[in-house]
Amino acid sequence: MRRGPGWKAASSPWCSAPRAPSRDLLRGAVIALNTARIGHVYPPYRYEVSREKVREYAAATGVRGDASEAEGGPLVAPPAFAACFTVGRGEAMFSDPELGAHPNLVHGSQEYEFHRPIRVGDAVVCTPRIADIKTKGGMEFLTLEIACADAATDDPVVTSRGTIIFFAQGE
Repeated sequence: MRRGPGWKAASSPWCSAPRAPSRDLLRGAVIALNTARIGHVYPPYRYEVSREKVREYAAATGVRGDASEAEGGPLVAPPAFAACFTVGRGEAMFSDPELGAHPNLVHGSQEYEFHRPIRVGDAVVCTPRIADIKTKGGMEFLTLEIACADAATDDPVVTSRGTIIFFAQGE
């Protein structure tokens, strides 16, 4: 795809990720995630669910929330909006020297458990935790669970579980 001189990549948390090492550096890499880190809880982060962000999400995906502004209540975000504040939020995990995470990975799966609808005006506090690390077929599967609670009441809103697959490059 050709892009003109004025083209600029969209701004997102994923666009600012550090570059992965070259393939030469990954050759012979050893998978060595530290299973002693299972259960480790990383510092929480906060996310404000704004009307603008829900509208942007709806425009980008064509998916609308369950309630509209005309109904007089707070706008209910589409369930998959939870990805806006859970997917790609493993910064603390990747900077954890005790874990041994490396960039030779793929995103394996993502699931959500909803405790209540996500609404415009919600402020959620999300706490990442390493739920599990398993080895299978020469790869390691890390499950990162992110529990998001209402900042005002501490009531659960959504729990995200993502599996990241780490593998070694060539030998």
